[in-house]
Amino acid sequence: MKNLILIACLFLMSCQQTNKIDAPSNVAKIDKFFELVFTNPDSANDLLHEDFTFQFMGICEICKSYNKETFVRDWIKKDIPAVLPNGIRLETIRKIDGGDNVVFLVKGHDAVGVNGEYNNNYAMVFQFKDGLIFDFKEYHSDLLAETILHKKKIVNIE
Repeated sequence: MKNLILIACLFLMSCQQTNKIDAPSNVAKIDKFFELVFTNPDSANDLLHEDFTFQFMGICEICKSYNKETFVRDWIKKDIPAVLPNGIRLETIRKIDGGDNVVFLVKGHDAVGVNGEYNNNYAMVFQFKDGLIFDFKEYHSDLLAETILHKKKIVNIE
């Protein structure tokens, strides 16, 4: 009897492992999101939870919050092209998988803003809910964003 219970437990545990392996990881979902967001943004929207929120963190003109409806329509299709008309190439430096909490460290390349070269670094923090991207916070140098994208000047205070 003990052997039968042991075999049944081992079988159930192996089934659970198989399900975990077959399901795409949240890191893979973020990879897919980045693959689509600039080339086919409406498809990227399918990876977002109905209560999705995005925030470009910092203190700057374009540091705002968006929801599922406004993220693609306003942020991707209007706000980013307005300050980076030729786009930006993003290089993922590191991926940190914390289950429902995923962090990508990203370096920007080949971007030119209205006031010169704009190659920012980012920490992109994602939270998942029901297998979809629920929250996305993008941390960056808001000082670089303000000086290069919005022609703000730095002045010495004496």
